[in-house]
Amino acid sequence: MNQPGKVVAVCVSASGGIPRYAVDAIELTPQGVVGDKHRFVEHETNERAVSLFDAEFYERLLIDGVAPPPGSVGENVTVSGLGLSELSEGAEVALGAAIVRLTRRWAPCHAQHPETGQTRPNDEKLAGWFAMVLEAGRIAPEDAATLR
Repeated sequence: MNQPGKVVAVCVSASGGIPRYAVDAIELTPQGVVGDKHRFVEHETNERAVSLFDAEFYERLLIDGVAPPPGSVGENVTVSGLGLSELSEGAEVALGAAIVRLTRRWAPCHAQHPETGQTRPNDEKLAGWFAMVLEAGRIAPEDAATLR
């Protein structure tokens, strides 16, 4: 699959964990997203520098009948139209000025609405990706998300 997509949202958490909160832009480095924290030390590896999730999955992760906003499963970058679920480990994705390599599928255990705090389990096992950074750069909503 080689269709272009776009960045829908970029999210960070100053304290780590779920949810992450949408911001105007993020700076991605080989160590991860500047200003983003992790709850567990084992999450702080170059192979897990950034997490990505398909925006389309939020229509299936309803909380009280409503799709929660990006960041609700703890991802840093939410994309649309790229088809992350169909990609394989090792695929390279350009996100704005940055380039990442997908390293490991990641199925968050739950979603938490950042405004209401309500949660729901990810019973469907909808999965995103952890990725390592090949080229650092700035990422913002509406940036292109394309396979390389």
